[in-house]
Formats: sequence, structure tokens, C-alpha cells
Amino acid sequence: MNLNSVIRMNCFIAMLSFLTCSLHAQSEIKILQYNILEGFKGDSLLQNQYIDWVEKINPDIIAYQEMNGFTQRKLENFASRYGHDYAILLKTEGYPVALSSKFPILSVQKVIDNMQHGYIYAQTANLHIFVIHFSPHQWTIREAEIRQILAQAALLPQNERILITGDFNSYSPSDSAVYDNDRLRSYALYEEKNKHIQNLKNGKFNYSVIESVEKTGYKDLLRQFHTVFIQSSVGSRQRIDFMFGNKALTKAAISNEIIIDTSTKQLSDHYPTLGVFKFN
Repeated sequence: MNLNSVIRMNCFIAMLSFLTCSLHAQSEIKILQYNILEGFKGDSLLQNQYIDWVEKINPDIIAYQEMNGFTQRKLENFASRYGHDYAILLKTEGYPVALSSKFPILSVQKVIDNMQHGYIYAQTANLHIFVIHFSPHQWTIREAEIRQILAQAALLPQNERILITGDFNSYSPSDSAVYDNDRLRSYALYEEKNKHIQNLKNGKFNYSVIESVEKTGYKDLLRQFHTVFIQSSVGSRQRIDFMFGNKALTKAAISNEIIIDTSTKQLSDHYPTLGVFKFN
């Protein structure tokens, strides 16, 4: 091996060592979950406001719902503006979910069959992630959707980190005190006028979707850190956006917050959720 070859080899080893050390140093992972209301309604001013906001948050991974108006190329360009080199869009019609990351996105599965909006399963940053958006109008459809998600999640190695996150359009039994009789009567009248909507089950609020998730051992990560109710809908006292982690992910959780500030009150009809994790 001549001198130039030796130099090139040493440089390669040094670069590989640097990259390996950098990955090990990146042990704190921030994950943002956000329903952005029909792609910020296609409003470029709102999109620019979001870019300014999200750069300050600096998440490593973002799970989106309602990426209306986006194509794969547009999403890639959008994500690159806040430092994410990798992005996946489920579809271009309807209400697509999406995923962006600072890290390569691997083993991508885009699932549309038997789903209202569909979901993405992928791996990124040593994490299995399901980005979901369940039916807003029928509890029976949501029950079928969560069964499908949980069946796939059960096939994954349970000692690895798994996150199921998104807009569940479902209530949690841990928040049941908020959903009182006055709210129930109001909602029953609403469903009476809108026959296509059937979210009440036997005249009562339905918690079956979230109960199904929790029965499998997944934890509501927000409730790991907050005992009081925090709404995820702007202008409506309800929580329908969640991050659920399996045991391996829950152990790594440092914090979980619904971000309510001046910007998030304007950007969408949902507030974003930020989860921070310490990965070894």
C-alpha cells in the first residue's frame, strides 16, 4: 500500500470514528407530534411562521397529520428548511400523515387499506414509529383501526422502542372527569343533527380505543409527567392527540408536553406535543 493509500485509509477511519462518536453523543431525542390543519390551509405565511417556531424547538423527528397539499418533493423541501434531511409522505390525496427526521428513515410501510386516513410505520433513530390519524366520525372505524395498528406492533421486538403517535380522535379514560354530563348532552344533540357522526357509544363517551392501547402495555406519555388535564385542541377542552410508548420507550422518556404558546394558538386547531427521550 503506497503512502497516498495509507493517508486515504487513515482519513476514512478518522471520519468513520467521528460519525460513530457523533451518533453516540446524540443520546437525547426530541419528537414532535402535530396535526397542522390541512397543511396550514396552504397559507405560506403560516408555513413560514411554523418554520421560525419549529427551528427554536429543534426536534429530531416530527410526526404530522393533515399534510394536505403536499407532495413528496414539497415535503422534502419543507423539511429541509428546518434541518431534516429525510421525509416520508403517506399519499397526496385526502388527509395524509407524514414523517420527517434528522436521521435516515428505514423500513417504511405506507398503509391505506382498511384505514380512514392511513398510517406510516417506519424506523428512525433506533425507534419504531407509527404515525396515525384515526377516523373523526365513527367509533367503530377507530376500533378497527387501532386493532390493525396493535396487531402490527405486536410483531415487533418488544425490547426495542416503539412509539404510536398522532391524532386518535378518541378520548382517554384518564381525562373522563373533563367530559361531564353537560358536554355529553351537547354532543348527543350534535350527533342527532349530524347522522353521519357516531362517536358516542350507547349514549356515552367512548374510551375503548385508548383502553385497547393501554391494555397492551403502552403508556400515555403525557400522563407519565402530568396528573392534571391538558387539552390538545385549540378552543376546545378535549385531548385527542397522544404519544403512546411501549415499556422500552417509556423508560427512556424524560418529558412530555403539549405546547401552548402564542404561535401554536394561531398555527392550527391542534396543539403540538413534544416528547423528549434519553436513548443509551
